[in-house]
Amino acid sequence: MRPELRAMIRLQMIDQEAVRLERDLDKIPEFIATEKKYLHDFEEEVKGAEAELESMQKRQRDTEGEIQLTDEKLRESKGKQTQVKTNAEYAALTHEVESFQKKIFELEDQVLESMEALEPLQDKVAESKKGLNAANNTVQMAVNKHEDNLARLKDELEKCRRGRESAWSEIGSDWQSRYESIRKGRGGLAVVPIIDRNCQGCRMNETIQRFFEIRDSKDEIFSCSSCARIVYYKESEAVGTVVPTDEPD
Repeated sequence: MRPELRAMIRLQMIDQEAVRLERDLDKIPEFIATEKKYLHDFEEEVKGAEAELESMQKRQRDTEGEIQLTDEKLRESKGKQTQVKTNAEYAALTHEVESFQKKIFELEDQVLESMEALEPLQDKVAESKKGLNAANNTVQMAVNKHEDNLARLKDELEKCRRGRESAWSEIGSDWQSRYESIRKGRGGLAVVPIIDRNCQGCRMNETIQRFFEIRDSKDEIFSCSSCARIVYYKESEAVGTVVPTDEPD
């Protein structure tokens, strides 16, 4: 096989590997964003539980403050009872005192209800924080793994770049131009094997005579009669290692 053809075969494999690596690299930010979204859901759960707890605590504080104000009004009304001069005024103040006392009883019941509701809400906050801590550990491990993978892929891509430069330097300018033109026009696939007369790029068969020419040539570089891709002979038993192909043109 002509050394220049060997270099193009190697170049094609490197280019396909680089495409795969770039595709995997492009996915990593989405993977990391998904992990952070998973963590965000736990953070929102904690915020919701804390908001519920704070709301109930505020309700209790407000009710206790209202009790204090009502109790002050109650004492003020009781103090006036000793100063009134008519039965009507005394009766009005008595009604006012009873009203304040009733309101205080109702407010105290509300405080008890709030206190009873606080414990399960505190437990809810504690559980949600526990879940957040566990999720944070899980997400951090996953993000670290993705970041390690990102570094590995970048390193492999750099190796591909160096390998491409090496293979590219072994190819003449005419074939360089032809390779790039075919690769861009044929979905990234410029060099493919021909197996049992079948082009592995377009899946079309060559004539028997041309197939033999491709198979037996030591110096010439051939192109597929149908898709114009650069082709090289490969034995049928090596089908499992064929360079990936595209759809028929």
